[in-house]
Amino acid sequence: MSEPNSTAITAIHDSEFESFAAGTLFTEGWSVLHRALDWASLINFLAKLEKAPDVLLLSTNLPGIEVGQIQTLQRKGMRVFLFQESSNDLLAFPQSIQRPENSLELIGLIRGSLRSPLLRNQSISQTTSRAHVLTIGSAHGGAGCTTLSINLASELALKEKKVLLVDAHMNSQSIAILLGLQGLHNAQELQEVSSHLWAMEVTQKNISRSIEHLNRALNDFDLIVIDIGTLTDVAQTLSGRRWSGEVLVWVSVHGDDLWVMSKSDRLGTERLRRLVQELSKNLMKSSISCVQSFTSEGKRSKENDHAFLAVATSIRPKRILRYVFDSRSIAMAEREQCSLFDSNERSLLRKSVLELSGELEL
Repeated sequence: MSEPNSTAITAIHDSEFESFAAGTLFTEGWSVLHRALDWASLINFLAKLEKAPDVLLLSTNLPGIEVGQIQTLQRKGMRVFLFQESSNDLLAFPQSIQRPENSLELIGLIRGSLRSPLLRNQSISQTTSRAHVLTIGSAHGGAGCTTLSINLASELALKEKKVLLVDAHMNSQSIAILLGLQGLHNAQELQEVSSHLWAMEVTQKNISRSIEHLNRALNDFDLIVIDIGTLTDVAQTLSGRRWSGEVLVWVSVHGDDLWVMSKSDRLGTERLRRLVQELSKNLMKSSISCVQSFTSEGKRSKENDHAFLAVATSIRPKRILRYVFDSRSIAMAEREQCSLFDSNERSLLRKSVLELSGELEL
């Protein structure tokens, strides 16, 4: 769900398209303040408002519409979307855009526009892409996102898939440290790690360039693995204006799979339950799978398994996966700054990652 104060106004002549747009916003928790039938009623309503709406949705065939006044509204900081009725509208309305074909495309367009002018003019592309986009996040810290991301990317690269590994762990980037990649955060281009494997790190300084890299990677790579870290305040992140939300917005439109990791102890299961509720209320392209991390054997473990499954199945995930605990293998790989395959390819953890890599439909 969006933040409670996310507001919109529609001024769209086509009643069917207007109902679709308003309904999509309602579903995502937005408040639609006014549904204007012509330009005059829109201007009159805006004049009465103390605070401008977050977005204004217009159509080029709205009765009485004036191009000059649209530009005036934009200069006041209003996010205006002017949808075409036909391709010929570009002559009279060069800033107009094509109608979104579905709810996801509309919400993705709006989410991207709400950022401070980082990527304000970037349109959401729905063209068919080559890459399969896997995002790995967690319900809490210490669930193993980074280790799994690194080693899944490595395993697929070993199968001669062209893979891009993305460190979008906004406040605690660590892939460069774990793999010994010097200067990854300052790199202008993607950095080659090994045969078939490249990496990039997202920072506040390079966020705009990072999104450009991701857009190009959709057609240049077979797999994009994004380590996004702990997922909190999903609705606020998607509808907010912080740089740290840019990758999640991109994922909400382009992602294929979102793997949510969580330990199955009491705290982990409760954090997963809360995150599951958040994710179910926000429109995203990705299919969601739950990953039970650091599993082990024993009576207490079986009790935890039941609690984890009860929460995970509540959202009818695409998959429920298991990721074993093997601290010795992790420590060895970190010490040698390499993948599990390179440090100990016969380890239990490496075998677990190999099994998980087989779950991807590439």
